[in-house]
Amino acid sequence: MGAAPAPPIPILPVGLPGTLPGIDVSHHQDEIDWAEVAGSGVRFAVAKATEGRTFVDPRYEENKVGAMTNGVAFTAYHFARPDDTPNDAVREADHFLDVAGLEPGNLIPALDIERTGGLSDAEITEWILEWLDHVTERLGVRPMVYTSPNGWLTRTGDTTAVAEAGYTVLWVAHWNVSEPRLPAEDWAGNGWTFWQYSNCGAIPGIGGCVDLDRFDGTSFDPVTIPSPDVTPPSASFSTPTDVAGPVTISFDEVVRQVGPDNTYVWTPLTGTYPPVSRTCRSRQGVEVDCFTGNVRSVIVQPLEPLVPGETYQAVVNPGVVQTGVVDRGGNLVPTSVADFAAPTEVEESSPAVSYAWRSVSADAAFGGRYAVERRAGATAAFAFRGRSVTWYTATGPTMGRAAVRIDGVPAGTFDQYASRTGFAVARVFGGLERGEHTITVRVLGTGSASATDTRVVVDAFETGGDLVRNPALDARWSSESSPGASGGSVASSDLQGASAEFTFRGTAADWLTVRGPHHGRAEIWVDGLLLRTVDNYAPQETVAVARHVTGLVDGLHTIRIVVLGQGRQAAEGTLVAIDRFAVVG
Repeated sequence: MGAAPAPPIPILPVGLPGTLPGIDVSHHQDEIDWAEVAGSGVRFAVAKATEGRTFVDPRYEENKVGAMTNGVAFTAYHFARPDDTPNDAVREADHFLDVAGLEPGNLIPALDIERTGGLSDAEITEWILEWLDHVTERLGVRPMVYTSPNGWLTRTGDTTAVAEAGYTVLWVAHWNVSEPRLPAEDWAGNGWTFWQYSNCGAIPGIGGCVDLDRFDGTSFDPVTIPSPDVTPPSASFSTPTDVAGPVTISFDEVVRQVGPDNTYVWTPLTGTYPPVSRTCRSRQGVEVDCFTGNVRSVIVQPLEPLVPGETYQAVVNPGVVQTGVVDRGGNLVPTSVADFAAPTEVEESSPAVSYAWRSVSADAAFGGRYAVERRAGATAAFAFRGRSVTWYTATGPTMGRAAVRIDGVPAGTFDQYASRTGFAVARVFGGLERGEHTITVRVLGTGSASATDTRVVVDAFETGGDLVRNPALDARWSSESSPGASGGSVASSDLQGASAEFTFRGTAADWLTVRGPHHGRAEIWVDGLLLRTVDNYAPQETVAVARHVTGLVDGLHTIRIVVLGQGRQAAEGTLVAIDRFAVVG
């Protein structure tokens, strides 16, 4: 966009009524007499501010002050120098904004894209959008794009993606023609807003050539950075589709001061607030500081499963809040709420269903008891911090094989068989990174030829010198496919004392299970009281068999299914299966 020697042409092109004349300048024009420029009829000026990540046009401040002092509508442009350096577009955008110092009353800024830095069409398009998005986030207005039709074709493949992303203001460069040819399918149907029609015009107050431009309109209002924002931002909600959440809150502009008192989830019926975490993200999806960052969305993640059948409300800026969510102009987001209900039906694999392995008392165990399972696929996970962990287990004639994973990575397979029972058997895992980890013990359901069963024991864990007796386990029963089941699979156990729990709000719920020749007896407990014992034996297998729990007072209730390890004489096993739970009243 620098000047090139050529015969000067008039400031006003022929046949453009309803447009306003302007110029774009840089240090190539040397010192400019802005009073003469304004007196010649020039209504607007675009001055080069920056180039790449570090260059500052040495005449920028002088041109900015001169144009604005003499009543010429003003803005700045950035000459892009893209490359594949991480965050290059953002760094160039920040450099431009820090130097340009544009304010309300200035025209919207411009990105001059004349280089690719070796990036592909798709990469340069992504770079352009990243630059434009970042300027939008910081300045609050969408910039315009400067390009020629041929330049856009050769650099981006003539993409319409930029215009379709909302950057509809085009500053097109097409010289010495009566009407410009436009890139990107007429800039996605938006046409041109600014037209650089000459690269060598003559303007009083400027020595030598200067670029000449027209604005398509008679008022700059549509392309002016607005005065201080007095319009409050709005919030919209995406509510959970399952008990795991999250709630996503989106804002129509950048906001700040997001915190636990102004973005939360609560239960109106009980006045309780489930524990949540918050993650704030920019328009590009990058995580930012919730209080000071350019926040466009907040992910409110429940730390515990939502209660099936319960009603919830997501809230932004409740009626009484000391520090509210605000936009860059300090405008409060109006009090916004979204009512939603947790699902009333959950599959056996849902986090709303909790499982426990059988708990067995034993004086030799570290905590006087241990957890045990025997069916292939049953798992017990334990979260810890540290660079090593020891799993204390038991070996013996009834023990089978187990596989261990740490953070999902295989850490070994172990045969727990021994001719005599022994406790405090240590399996040590070291060499971990500092921080949080999860160890998962999985029952393989196999054993050595001498083993009489396939049991696997979790007794205790030790990490960082601390021995955790009776550890809190994230346990799961065995999972097996069942084509007739609602989710295509069921969870099952046949070991006496293994249990499953389901907490819900309502007056009635169904436990959906399986009856068949391999199935046995189970107890149904409700809120700590034994309701009844059921026998799931049947000569032929039947899925989705409903065991009803009814007649409850409306409120929170917990159903607990306990495997009895018993079956009638005709039964070939003592399995108890969980297909799903459903709140029905």
